[in-house]
Amino acid sequence: MSEPKITVIIPTRERCDVLGKTLETVLAQDYERVQVIVSDNNSADHTRDVVGQFNDPRLRYINPGRRLSMSHHWEFALTHVDSGWLTILGDDDGLLPGALTKVSSMVDSNSVEAIRSRVCGYAWPSASGSQFGTLTVPIASGCEMRESSAWLQRALDGRAGYTDLPMLYNGGFVAHRVLERVQRMTGSFYRSCIPDVYSAVAIASVTKRYLFCHEPLAINGASRHSTGTAYFLSTQKKEGSSADLFHSEGIIPIHDDIAMSSDGRFPKSLQVMLFESYLQSAPLRPGAEPVSRTRQLELALASGVPNDPDLDDWARTYSRHHKLDYANARRAATATRRMLRMAAAARNFIDEVRTFECGSSDLPLRDVYEAALAAASIREFGTHHRTWRGVLARRLMHRLRPGRLRSAVEHP
Repeated sequence: MSEPKITVIIPTRERCDVLGKTLETVLAQDYERVQVIVSDNNSADHTRDVVGQFNDPRLRYINPGRRLSMSHHWEFALTHVDSGWLTILGDDDGLLPGALTKVSSMVDSNSVEAIRSRVCGYAWPSASGSQFGTLTVPIASGCEMRESSAWLQRALDGRAGYTDLPMLYNGGFVAHRVLERVQRMTGSFYRSCIPDVYSAVAIASVTKRYLFCHEPLAINGASRHSTGTAYFLSTQKKEGSSADLFHSEGIIPIHDDIAMSSDGRFPKSLQVMLFESYLQSAPLRPGAEPVSRTRQLELALASGVPNDPDLDDWARTYSRHHKLDYANARRAATATRRMLRMAAAARNFIDEVRTFECGSSDLPLRDVYEAALAAASIREFGTHHRTWRGVLARRLMHRLRPGRLRSAVEHP
């Protein structure tokens, strides 16, 4: 089978200070059939100049010519892809070396239309005001085939997160024909103001199965810029905040079934975000049984921050809107929270054992490109050497000291 064309879309808006390093992680890939599209949401900074500095024929710059909401901007970017496979990468995130070659191999050896991988985590120095960045790298390997409908139900039940689903975002790769299928059924791909979450639900709704890769293929970055769902769920009240900006830019309206808080804001709850996307994507699941509003209310309260006044305000509003028993839901959420915490503690213990962390003044990891090189070397070392964490840490600090990051990957 011939290698598929893979398109990497990087939507951006006035983040030229991090965009360049994200582009480096993509353009350094050893995969020939790659197209990189930077979709600039009409930035007023030097974004176009940063893209132009690369002078790479694989790189394309597009701009809608006016400011769009996040979902509308991502939809605009998707119109510039017509075949192959694609992923969307945040403008402060990155790809690990060799990621696209591995995706191509998975496509060739598995009959799937979507691939989801774990991701590394990288905190840019600007995220904490530190002199160095910090990196977390999952050490697990291998892949598993997952039934889309079963994992979507697990997410709705609170037993999995939306990032466990085949989302079209960092670490998620999807065949273009899947997008076409969704668009034929609903008229557009995105039908929610929270595009990454919506993509996970939509793709899980129209595919039978997907490949989940325990080896990370991408890095989820956190910089001084508000990004992704954290941006949308900001609880800032002051005028001109990121939340105010978001609501002022013609977002796709929140589903009518999701009552807003008394101040007109979206609740700070991943469970509510998931449920909203599930409701918006209902046309993709004709004949599906309705999801219990009461159960979703309980899960939202159970999975949120205890005694969060904003979430509690939303829960009361939602209960009145649907004539639900708020007090009973609150009591049920207390028991559910205990179960969720026990399950999360077990998962976190396993993840901690299988995760390596680094980043210090001796190993500064100044940007996501350096973090990608370090992650590749950590992965190579960690999966071939059965040793305890202290020895691994000392050897990596020597191996990845400043000035040796590139050689550590090129000559492991």
